[in-house]
Amino acid sequence: MAAQHAEQFAKQKGVTLASCLDVVPGRARAFADKHGVARVADRLEDLLAEVDAVALVTPDRVHCEGTLSALRAGKHVLCEKPLTVTLAEAKAVATAAKRASLRGQIGMVNFSYRRSAALQRAMELARSGKLGELRHAHGFYLQSWIATPIWGHWTNEMWLWRMSAKAGSGGVLGDVGCHLLDLMTSVTGGVTEMRCSLGNFPKIGQDGKSYTKWQGKALDANDTALIELRFADGGLGVLHASRWATGHANHLRLEVHGTEGAVMFDLDRSYEALDTCLGKGAASATWKTERLKPAPSIYQRFVTAVKTGQQDQPDLLRGVQIQAYLDACERSAESGRWQKVSTWP
Repeated sequence: MAAQHAEQFAKQKGVTLASCLDVVPGRARAFADKHGVARVADRLEDLLAEVDAVALVTPDRVHCEGTLSALRAGKHVLCEKPLTVTLAEAKAVATAAKRASLRGQIGMVNFSYRRSAALQRAMELARSGKLGELRHAHGFYLQSWIATPIWGHWTNEMWLWRMSAKAGSGGVLGDVGCHLLDLMTSVTGGVTEMRCSLGNFPKIGQDGKSYTKWQGKALDANDTALIELRFADGGLGVLHASRWATGHANHLRLEVHGTEGAVMFDLDRSYEALDTCLGKGAASATWKTERLKPAPSIYQRFVTAVKTGQQDQPDLLRGVQIQAYLDACERSAESGRWQKVSTWP
């Protein structure tokens, strides 16, 4: 993801890749040479002194500390998702973000699928009332990189940390479930209660054996999540995510149904195609496909927000809201019961 951030920001007019930092000695130098970054910082304080804005692309456990440090230093921030590891950390970021916004700082979180024009149009239709009253919504995010070596074997370093709770991973729930929750609730509106089941299965090694540990570390982060939702505006929803979905590389789909219409998009098919069932079509279950112009990426939106001083979405407070949903899911998985979604001032 750091490589993607560097490549995308390098394409933006007026943007210079000024400095980079990595906790592993030597890695930042190789990254800087590859992506044309001007300098390599030895400490976070040094990096913050050299830049106007920060892209925080680290394992999840570092998000809170890095975001708080950047905001306190007066920098604009784009943080990778999920915003933090815990809701308590997210609330600390919320407090800092509100103060920073008064100083004109921009803060955003990389829910990258906001670049889907289909999502943006679905949000517009829902907010206009074209779907009527919400009744049902469902969606999934399916990957197969644990089941198959589609992106390299799971023992590769780039994947291994995502399978360890000790490494700060929220598992499939935190990693891709946060995308699902952002997409769905962007269309449906907020959630009041949630119920969640999480699964973790032994991993299959290249030798065909099953492993629950690797190199002495537990492979204990969840890799399957089933989520039920009660929406504030009425209706129920269900989401599911897995890294064992053989046959799916990175498949994300969402449907929202109301009393007067429905919308559906499938990002495996297109980011710019939205299926709608509206008006007279709803009476006959007839769907039409809208072909849309591409929407700006999160990188373009962040740069524009910094240049204009106009905060765009998804902002850091949106990241906190999604963290509240993840928190309710985790509490539900532990208790086996529905859990109310926490709120904050």
